[in-house]
Amino acid sequence: MKWQEVAQLPKERLLVLLEDTLRNLVRIDGYWFLGMESRCGQEPAVRVDEEVWGRFGKVEARQIRKFHNLGDGLTDLVAALRLIPSWTFFGDYSVEQTSPRQAVLKVNLCQSQKERVRMGLGVFPCRGVEENYFGSFAREINPQVQVQCLSCPPDNYREDLWCSWQFSLEGK
Repeated sequence: MKWQEVAQLPKERLLVLLEDTLRNLVRIDGYWFLGMESRCGQEPAVRVDEEVWGRFGKVEARQIRKFHNLGDGLTDLVAALRLIPSWTFFGDYSVEQTSPRQAVLKVNLCQSQKERVRMGLGVFPCRGVEENYFGSFAREINPQVQVQCLSCPPDNYREDLWCSWQFSLEGK
């Protein structure tokens, strides 16, 4: 299908196409990682994943910020975190601004982790990947934002709270 044909689709069909595309992007990331993990081992695959997601966080934040005309405040970061397209299919997550200079993101259900466990692969040690992603994402919105892991595999997670992250606006 050519772009001109896509542009002519009714809204309902466009939304289905968008959802399918987003789901496929999440899937291809998972398939890529599983392939790397089976060929090279988990540690090298995780290192590459950390690098890739660190780069992608910056790009995605820039696109979200531009598309939604967001500024550089903590409220804008919270809005941007809520607008991450692929996270729509990741599971159950929330972002809350807890004070004028702090926000917390919580992932109560992580579809990727749930799928790995279902496949018998065990929990994925995603802390470094998420640190790089959220760090570059947040710094693209505002370089003064510091990201701190509150909980994340492989450490102190629960099946009802896979990970949580604090975003703090440093400085004046």
